[in-house]
Amino acid sequence: MKLCNDTITVFNARVDPDVGGNVWTPTVITGASWYMTDASTIDASKGGLVAASKVIVRIPEEAAPEGFGLKAGDIIVKGAVPLTETVTVNGVSSTVAINWTPTKLKKAWAEDCATVLGVTDNRRAPNAPHWRVTAT
Repeated sequence: MKLCNDTITVFNARVDPDVGGNVWTPTVITGASWYMTDASTIDASKGGLVAASKVIVRIPEEAAPEGFGLKAGDIIVKGAVPLTETVTVNGVSSTVAINWTPTKLKKAWAEDCATVLGVTDNRRAPNAPHWRVTAT
């Protein structure tokens, strides 16, 4: 697809009974399109009309790994989120996986982090098979 030159990191949620909640599995994808625009929503608890950002992400079929999928509630970040970090304990350094959660992602990535609201599967499109993701 044309203009698909962004890198994104998708965090898919899955329930893990051993943890007692969601576990977030990251996938870094290059060759996607990220478009953010202003939108508004009505929130009675905040007195009516509230400004918000709407994100449209397009992921070409060829950019996604085998078995890739998205659903409402997953998190998308614009950019390649680091998945490991080096920690030093008693002078010994080791590389460990970062346990990203939605709260940590939204704090670290602010405006470049969005929660998936809906996914349209356009992989049958003849000229540009892709997923279209709406997020906020």
